[in-house]
Amino acid sequence: MKYYLGISGYFHDSSVALLDQNGKLIDFKKEEYFSRVKGDKSFPRLALMEMIENFNLKDENILKVTFYEKPFKAWLNILKYSIKNNSLFNELTRNYFKNIWKSSIIFPYDLSKYLKISNQKIIYCDHHLSHTLSAAYYNNKNPITSIVIDGFGDESSSSIHHVISNNEINNVWSSPFPHSIGLFYSAITDYLGFSINEGEYKVMGLAAYGEPTYYDELSKTISFENGKLYLDDKYYDFCRSVSRSYSNKLGEKFKIGERESNQILDLDTPNFKEYANIAASAQKVVEDLLKEIFFFAHEITKEKRFIFSGGVAMNSVAINKLSKLDFVEEIIIPPSPGDSGAAIGAAYYGYIKNGNEFNKNFNVENLELLSPGYVNNKNTDEEFFLSNYEKICDDHNLIETASDLIATNEVVATCYRNIETGPRALGHRSMICNAHSKEAVNFLNEKIKKRSKFRPVAPVTLANNAGKYFLLSDKIYQSYYFMGSVAEVIKSENIEAVVHNDKTARIQLCDENHVLGKILKKLEKKNIFVIANTSFNISSDPMVYSLEDAYLAIERMNIKYLMTENGIYTKKEKK
Repeated sequence: MKYYLGISGYFHDSSVALLDQNGKLIDFKKEEYFSRVKGDKSFPRLALMEMIENFNLKDENILKVTFYEKPFKAWLNILKYSIKNNSLFNELTRNYFKNIWKSSIIFPYDLSKYLKISNQKIIYCDHHLSHTLSAAYYNNKNPITSIVIDGFGDESSSSIHHVISNNEINNVWSSPFPHSIGLFYSAITDYLGFSINEGEYKVMGLAAYGEPTYYDELSKTISFENGKLYLDDKYYDFCRSVSRSYSNKLGEKFKIGERESNQILDLDTPNFKEYANIAASAQKVVEDLLKEIFFFAHEITKEKRFIFSGGVAMNSVAINKLSKLDFVEEIIIPPSPGDSGAAIGAAYYGYIKNGNEFNKNFNVENLELLSPGYVNNKNTDEEFFLSNYEKICDDHNLIETASDLIATNEVVATCYRNIETGPRALGHRSMICNAHSKEAVNFLNEKIKKRSKFRPVAPVTLANNAGKYFLLSDKIYQSYYFMGSVAEVIKSENIEAVVHNDKTARIQLCDENHVLGKILKKLEKKNIFVIANTSFNISSDPMVYSLEDAYLAIERMNIKYLMTENGIYTKKEKK
């Protein structure tokens, strides 16, 4: 077997993707899985070393290694902007000069430390084309229009590509730095006291509790008119500072100052409503800008089907709004739309550059596409790590036991086979409970995860039961299998704990072949049709990856039950 390797790194969420010679995604690893550093942006050496060992990768069996951007172009563009608009002595300018040898420019050198490969096999893909192809991998019909909206990459912060065939992918529009919807939303994230590139989903959740009272004022700072995206940089410091994303001038638009990250923010804190109003305003601005860009893309390409990627494509609330546009027939979002998933697009670029055709056999119900590869636990002694636990069932009655526990409102953590491709836990690295029990869900969310009350967990249901509770759109149906979009809740009775304040839920569909689908099928007999799902991780940590990670997490989080592919374990009672 021969392989195509794709690598992303140096900015955030470094990762490695592996396609076989037929263009099938067979493994995907993020560096944070191994380093345990949330959003690790370093060269993904640990992920790469794991893949090299598992697949015996070497020069003889690698066809192409593709990096997800063009390093010198990526480094030079922001530097040129900063020199022109700031000065040679500005901190952003100095930072780019100072860190040149920590940037992606040294990619070939870093790669050579771990993989000796012919230079002719190393190629580079434009950042936004990597995003486009990461979404195109999950599409099985062309032509289609690709829209990429993120922070910044190579030359663009947003782009439109017309994908006609593997030989004809035309970049028909782009927006340069600093005119960026992604960086706008990150600045609001920063102002609200959340971590950039990690806390944007918290802003989206917070928005459901607010009113867009600042919409008009924020709309004056970023707009899309006559095919041009414009951001007024007087209000944003990301184009001149390395320490802050917003300027004092932005703060003047709000009735409340920026939130310090160590301040508590929850439904009962005094300033909650004002911060929620800021979030709601920013969310509406983004939704309206995306609608305008989608309409513009439709006008210039005449297509009605879209693939949507880049970090902003993880805004599941906006995806639902976009699906309501009259001219849209379908929107395809990849399971991992951000920079980590761009490694898949990079590998796919190498596959196509070798004269191969696009993937035509994608099926969202093919579970291997959502969790390819495997976790190498061959050196793990499960019994040793579970010396404080007893095995209450083996793999033969795993599903039956799990469903019995959930029916009695217990919480079960899962470290089951391989981790999912995208940022959302879909059952393999989850904590699950009965969604019909408000007490069980609140215990999971607030006591175990210690999350704010404004961040509900996700509902999971079998596809053939979803219509009882949720209004689903055929236009984005594929995305529901990996929590890519919210859906309106049409029956909230008995599942209030997994419903957002705006009467939507970030739903996960599954079929009966999925591990959660098997559990749900058993639970139907007990009149339980929805379970609650949240990622298996300690706050601010990456999701657990290996069994060692899982054992440490259940001890620290005081979780009673752990499910692996080998069985279910529970803590031994103290004598």
